[in-house]
Amino acid sequence: MMKTSIRLGAATLALASLAVASLPAQDALQATPEAYRLAFENDWVKVVRVHYAPRVVLAPHDHTALPAAYVYLNDGGPILFKHVDLPYGAVTRPATKAGSFRVYRGLKEVHSVENPSDTPSEFLRVEFKTEPVDEGSLRGKFFRDDTSPAATVQRIQFENAQVRVSRLLVAPGESLEVAPTAGHPTLLVALIAARVEMNGAGEPSAPLRVQVGDARWVDPSRRAHIRGEGDRPAELLRFDLKTKPVGGGTRQVQR
Repeated sequence: MMKTSIRLGAATLALASLAVASLPAQDALQATPEAYRLAFENDWVKVVRVHYAPRVVLAPHDHTALPAAYVYLNDGGPILFKHVDLPYGAVTRPATKAGSFRVYRGLKEVHSVENPSDTPSEFLRVEFKTEPVDEGSLRGKFFRDDTSPAATVQRIQFENAQVRVSRLLVAPGESLEVAPTAGHPTLLVALIAARVEMNGAGEPSAPLRVQVGDARWVDPSRRAHIRGEGDRPAELLRFDLKTKPVGGGTRQVQR
């Protein structure tokens, strides 16, 4: 009798596990709002702010198949991703450095997340909604270098036919103008707190303070002027979108 009960219990557990595995995963923003927050979205890009708390384990959730850049906002530890229905299963993301970023092609995936360290992981997922060109070239990791904070520079760190990513450094007391090129809109992401003034149609706006991880959109009819705060330099990443958005719609969300 006891053996029969054990067999029935094991069968019930197996069926329950199968039922859970067959449930459709949810969009990350809905399934785990404590970890994923929509920061900005329009026809061109979708920016999601990600926070993996220390020792957190997140249930399986899905992500869109859009290519993306991952902008790391702190020195984070390794993160374990366990993929569902993909041949490579578990993958460990190495530790990250604040101010670095990586780009990767689009991939539809469902995964759980585990942060095994006592340090949170903070980053942005910048998804490109534009027409893909040579997606295979969307790969690589890019870091800060030893450029003096006394220098004001724009330096391209990645470029293909779809997107260009530049690192902007603005020395204390100086200003840098960001003007979209060839009608391409621009997304700015702050890596150090800064002041951004938007100009358009001859009417300048009041300077806006941006914090680390804040995203600001510059459409082709406008320009942005960037300054550091007081005696501090400014540092931002600049994303120039070089192809048109896929699909229609006019939604724009800034949070």
